Amino acid sequence: MYGFINLCVKALVVEKFGEEMWEKIRHVAEVKDSFISHSGYSDDITLRLVAAASEVIGVPVEAVLELFGEYFFTFCQRSGYDEMLRVLGGDLMSFLENLDALHSYLSFSYKQMEAPSFRCETRMEDDALILHYYSHRKGLHPIVVGIVRAVARDFFDSEIKMEVLDESHEEERNGKKEHVTFAIFVQKKKHPKPPPTIVTTDQTNDLNQSQMNGSTKPVMDDDPTDDVIDTENRGNDIEKDIVPGSQSIMNLVTNFTPFYPERLWLSQEVFCEYFPYHIVFDSYLRPLQTGLHIQRLLPTLQSTEADTLDSFFKIIHPQIDWKLSSMRKFINMQFVLETKRSVITQGWGKDRPMLQLRGQMIWMENLNAMLYVCSPRVASLKELEDRCLHLSDIPQHDVTRDLILFNHQRLAEIELGKQLEQKKEELRNALNDLEAEKQKTDMLLHSMLPRQVADQLREGKKVEAGEFTIVTILFSDIVSFTNICAECRPIDIVNMLNALYVRFDKLTSVHDVYKVETIGDAYMVVGGLPIPVPSHADRIANMALGMTVACQEVMSPVTREPIKIRVGIHSGPVVAGVVGRKMPRYCLFGDTVNTASRMESHGLPGKIHISSASCQCLIEENFEISERGEILVKGKGTMKTYFVNENKNASMEEIMGKKRKASTPEKKDSVKLETDSLIKFGTDPYSHNTEAIPMVYNDEDRMAEFMKTPQRKLTPAPSDSNSDTTKPEDQSSNDVTTDNAHRATTSSESKRNEIVEATQNHGATNFGRRSRRADIQGSRTCAIL
Repeated sequence: MYGFINLCVKALVVEKFGEEMWEKIRHVAEVKDSFISHSGYSDDITLRLVAAASEVIGVPVEAVLELFGEYFFTFCQRSGYDEMLRVLGGDLMSFLENLDALHSYLSFSYKQMEAPSFRCETRMEDDALILHYYSHRKGLHPIVVGIVRAVARDFFDSEIKMEVLDESHEEERNGKKEHVTFAIFVQKKKHPKPPPTIVTTDQTNDLNQSQMNGSTKPVMDDDPTDDVIDTENRGNDIEKDIVPGSQSIMNLVTNFTPFYPERLWLSQEVFCEYFPYHIVFDSYLRPLQTGLHIQRLLPTLQSTEADTLDSFFKIIHPQIDWKLSSMRKFINMQFVLETKRSVITQGWGKDRPMLQLRGQMIWMENLNAMLYVCSPRVASLKELEDRCLHLSDIPQHDVTRDLILFNHQRLAEIELGKQLEQKKEELRNALNDLEAEKQKTDMLLHSMLPRQVADQLREGKKVEAGEFTIVTILFSDIVSFTNICAECRPIDIVNMLNALYVRFDKLTSVHDVYKVETIGDAYMVVGGLPIPVPSHADRIANMALGMTVACQEVMSPVTREPIKIRVGIHSGPVVAGVVGRKMPRYCLFGDTVNTASRMESHGLPGKIHISSASCQCLIEENFEISERGEILVKGKGTMKTYFVNENKNASMEEIMGKKRKASTPEKKDSVKLETDSLIKFGTDPYSHNTEAIPMVYNDEDRMAEFMKTPQRKLTPAPSDSNSDTTKPEDQSSNDVTTDNAHRATTSSESKRNEIVEATQNHGATNFGRRSRRADIQGSRTCAIL
């Protein structure tokens, strides 16, 4: 089928059911959304679309085909074929009988078109219209029901009822195998007539007097276009409704009597010369008379009386055999005959295509003979030249001359339109590819900067630094990471970290927190930034619980056992902003970053270590929290800390993004991680399930209270200056013991003082992290993305 049919299917689905439904149907059918009107496509594509539409919409295939038939008629009208369809016939029967002629004309533009055939007859007992439908495509006859119903309704203002009388599969040499017979019952629509105007006796006399005087305008006060009905003769003046476009030349003139001359005033020579393409043959298919041009092309046609027409021609359309009974059955159709190469004149040549004749069969009952009036079937000047013909070989009264010239120009326009459609399709595909690349670029950009910040930078806006009253920051690292690095290959370290961080990245999408950075085995996440939310601490705590479970799926390349991590969490104020232009980074500044790092470095393997500030944010939630007690924290002094053990209000499957809470309404099916496309390109050898179900947080219920308290009353952590004056210098050795992954190094006292001074002035943390760590254990200068 041509792309015109598939475009009609798409337009039907989009108009009736919406663009999303079309995308679902297209995906189920596994069909690309790229069709060109004048390009041929496999029938299987259209059939798959119809089957997919039936499955997705939930209606039988027959109903889909019938709906398509009705819409196809409207689609053809919108595509410029409206006037062509309106002039096919003055009633439904003549319209259907001339569909084959329309298909024959369209075959000049659609070379590979394999159109169905139609034949009509009238059943005498009930005046039902019997329609015979022939097609080599099986199962598509419901389309005919929809088309005929739409034609009767729009062109002839009628309602029809169609019944299938018979379905058979006839084995014809032309491949037309399905033969379906319909019975059509036509009923005119009833339109309410306006009430008649009652005319009084005086008005009637005035009207009659004006008509006697030759006046055509009635003497009335009402609108002259209104019906004027005499009260005495109202029944005689009611006229039948005439539907515009439903009348033909056959019934425009009433009481017509045809006149036939006693003799034909035309000689045999004139008839054969000025109708050079005609054949008269008897019931035995023996040629009796032919036109001059046919005699020139087939010189043996008249000389060999024993040969029949099937020795000289083969029937191309309709797809029947050379039998008089079959020919009379399809008498209302156009017949296309093709000459056989074995009997054509010797000057024709072996490589030249055969001549085809197109015309009408006329049965002459009194002569028991058939007249075939025809013309050469050529669609363009090139086809005329290929058959060694000229315009002068076609009579001037034959419209084939004009058709060839017109169709030559039309074919050029069709080719130009086809090229434009191809360019349009290529442009659409290029735009789709560009959009896909843009999504990849956005994914990479959003992995460097928060989405809201990245969008502002793309629009050329300046991102001002913002102060966030309360956020929650998480740090994690791998236990004994230094030992692992010393005993295995670098590629094993990369694979291990990649497998671990892919799982952590999935959790950031589940809990909608922002991943700040990863350097080495360090992983930093923040909640409540850049968009403040009341559940910032809940999200980070659930994130930490998920991380402790996810790390058990990753094996150490040294011990072949699950790795362990330390997690530290702290809540407090920060200042965040974009730093740099060439490679802009979203940086966090403030003592909260430093304290969160201390919670991680002073934590225990497999534990979630939180400060009292974070504990206050979680105290109202259903988290199981155990008190660790007061510990000495480097750079902070004595701090009271806690451990988060579990979330009693959510299952671990919900925290890991594998299950949605039953009591919460469903959002979208799933969210794709921003790292998903990278995983598909093979960067993650440990990738398993990259889809995550977001966990639902009731921020809306807590937002009003959260906005009223711009700053929570939190237990302040000791400042760096106090901690440095009270903490002994050799405390660094204890920190090294606490974190087995830290590599102790020494540095000058002046360098240490310089770093401490920078920490006191800026309140920042250096997330350049560990060179290997002891130099700057207590005073990281910034946390940079």
